Amino acid sequence: MINPMRRCKKFVIWGCRLTLRSCTFSESHLSLNPYDDDFSKRLAAPDGHRNIIGGLWDEMGSLQRDYLVDQGLRPNDRLIDIGCGSLRAGVALVPYLDPGHYYGVDYLGALLEEGYEKEIRPLGLVNRLPRENLAEERAFLLPFDGVVFDVALAQSVFTHLPINHLRLCLTRLRPCMKAGGRFFCTFFMAEDEVDASAGIRQPPHGEVETFSFCDPFHVWERDIRFAMEGLAWRLDGIRDWNHPRGQQMAHFVAI
Repeated sequence: MINPMRRCKKFVIWGCRLTLRSCTFSESHLSLNPYDDDFSKRLAAPDGHRNIIGGLWDEMGSLQRDYLVDQGLRPNDRLIDIGCGSLRAGVALVPYLDPGHYYGVDYLGALLEEGYEKEIRPLGLVNRLPRENLAEERAFLLPFDGVVFDVALAQSVFTHLPINHLRLCLTRLRPCMKAGGRFFCTFFMAEDEVDASAGIRQPPHGEVETFSFCDPFHVWERDIRFAMEGLAWRLDGIRDWNHPRGQQMAHFVAI
C-alpha cells in the first residue's frame, strides 16, 4: 500500500490553473513555487499570461469584482490584491476603484510585468494604476510605505500553501489594514468528518481533487481558526461565492 504522505497524484492550481502531476516527498528539494519549470516558455506563448493562471479571464475577473462590490467595496476604498498574478482581478477592479487605489503583490515579478504591459497599458488604465502600486513579494510583506488598506483579497493563494502561511499573511497584513477592514480569502474546505488522509473531489464538478498534506490543499474551519489564534482578526464566516472550481470565500475582519 502506498503511504499517502509519501506520494500523491495532484492537480496544481494557482489561479485555478489545472495540471495533473505527481509529487514525491522524498525529493531532495520541495519548492513552493506554484509554477512549473517551463514557466518562461509558457508565459511567452500567445496569451500565456492569461493561460498560465488558469484562463477564465473575464469570468474570474468579473466574479471577484462583483462579489467585492456586493460585500460593500466602494470606489474610494484602497484594496490590496495578494497573489494578483497577471492582474485578472485588477483589470476588472481598477476601472471601478478611484485612481491609484488598487495595489497588488505577487510571487513572480515577470507575471506582474506581463499583466501590466499586455492588459493595463492597452486598456488605457496606466493613469489609474501606477506601476509602483505593484510589487514582487514572496513572504506577504507589503512594500507600500504609509498605505493603509480598507480591503484585502487573496484568491486562489492559500489553496496552494500550507496553513502556516495563512498565519504569516494575517500577521503581516494586519498593521497595513484599517480597524474594521476586511480580508477576503479563498480556500478549498473540508467537512469536519473528513479523514486527514482522504482526498476530496471538490464541487461543483469534481474536476479538482484536494488534500490536507499537498497542493492543492483543503483545510478545515478549525485550521483557519487555529492559524488566526491570538491575532487581531475576527472570522466573519466562510461562504459560497459561485467559484467555478469550488473554492469558498472566508471573510476576515481586522479588530
